[in-house]
Amino acid sequence: MNPMVMTHHRPKLLWASQLFNDGALASWQFSEPAWDCSLLLFPWQMQGVCPEGQWVLAELNGQDEQCQLGPVQALPVMVGKQQLERQLAWLPEEQRELLLDMWSMLAYIGDKALQSFLLDVLTDEGIMRAFCQSKASHRHHHDQSGGLLAHSHEVAMTAAMLCTQYRLGQRSSWVAFIGGLLHDIGKIHLYYNEPSGVCGQHDAYNFMVLARPLEQLRAYSPQLFEALSACLTAKTGKYADPYQVANVVRMSDRLSADVFNWKSAFSRVPGYYWYAKSPRDEQLYKRLG
Repeated sequence: MNPMVMTHHRPKLLWASQLFNDGALASWQFSEPAWDCSLLLFPWQMQGVCPEGQWVLAELNGQDEQCQLGPVQALPVMVGKQQLERQLAWLPEEQRELLLDMWSMLAYIGDKALQSFLLDVLTDEGIMRAFCQSKASHRHHHDQSGGLLAHSHEVAMTAAMLCTQYRLGQRSSWVAFIGGLLHDIGKIHLYYNEPSGVCGQHDAYNFMVLARPLEQLRAYSPQLFEALSACLTAKTGKYADPYQVANVVRMSDRLSADVFNWKSAFSRVPGYYWYAKSPRDEQLYKRLG
């Protein structure tokens, strides 16, 4: 899902492969786990998509033989079919859409340096397995297995939408998504996520986890490196960050944590209660019903 554009039709991330091509029309198969369909298409409809197979974002309207293809956007051709399917298998059904959203952003990010950075992270299975299975905190918010993925997805989507809403520029929206997604990535090395984990400031470990892709980004674009680094760093001092995108990511981070605790406060009380205390932060929360 593109967080920068609100639409009624959500494109699907599908594996597309060509079955045959007679020059005038081509038959393409579109598939996802437990579902597939084949369509006869004009060559221009799949222009730029590898006939041997490639992940695409596509709008499919209708069902079976009546299915019609909308706009198609391709992910980088080096993303293999089994690679993404293997990562989806790590997750329960209810969290797979979050992972698909992350991979889908590769089709929307128009800056090659940022796209390459995100691709490097997503294809590092050592990072991704831990990221998908870790907690976001210890007894605070999103403190269950998979909580880091859920929290990071919320922050990324919210930050990107806010940058778009305030017209901060397309590159700011892309940096907001990536920065929001990875702002807590260092938590995979904290004590509550691995037996040999440490107790320390996770933002310092962000840079350890992302050292190689960050160095490549710095070589491509020092400015993008600087802006993304600001998103990965905890705020210090009384002044706002010069990069507005970093401030947006931090606001989105706080909002995600606060809403989680707000929901937790009301999860065990009757529907007519309009105030309750959260067991996680001991704060009193109220609602309008």
